[in-house]
Amino acid sequence: MDELWTLLRGIAIGLGVAIPVGPLALLCMRRTLDRGVLHGFATGVGAAIADGMYSLAAAFGIAAIAEWVTRWQGPIRLVGGIVLLWFAVQTWRHDPLPPVVEARARHLPGDFATGFVLAFTNPMTMIGFAAIFASFGLGTDLHDFDRAAALVLGVFLGSSSWWLALSAGVARVRHLISVKTLRAVNLGAAAILLASCVYALVSAALILTRGLR
Repeated sequence: MDELWTLLRGIAIGLGVAIPVGPLALLCMRRTLDRGVLHGFATGVGAAIADGMYSLAAAFGIAAIAEWVTRWQGPIRLVGGIVLLWFAVQTWRHDPLPPVVEARARHLPGDFATGFVLAFTNPMTMIGFAAIFASFGLGTDLHDFDRAAALVLGVFLGSSSWWLALSAGVARVRHLISVKTLRAVNLGAAAILLASCVYALVSAALILTRGLR
């Protein structure tokens, strides 16, 4: 019974981390509109795997996670900013596919990998997990393997279920959206990705500069 309750709490945490709209959600929606539902979902599954890894780490203690984030947040933000810049440039330059065209399955591993990298290098993901785990009273009561495994599984299920719902919902209205509208979506997504990139790089520079003093 304890494992079931921990699983449900993990699902709630996974949803809480995944639902807020950010660069990753925009990337998932753009790929669904541009390539199809499987490609948007593959991007989300990559993020869900990263969420599961962070929940696994957080299950061993909030204090350890906070210390790790504090120590490495500069380099992590730097990597995340570079990744966001690459996504922004690619999104800006990309011409959306016509509604009848589906991307090949060979793109799926790349979609998964970019979703994972973007989620894993996002410092807000780590901070969000630490805050949510603390609010749920987790991190100090998961001393057995079964409960820790239930928590990680729940986080993955909650996160991936949101990405599936988002991709499927966007795909349902895909045929109603013109190529011109898709271009506008691309430009808007690129602008938001670029703004997130600037924030990540500036904050990384400030943190690394303080560390050199």
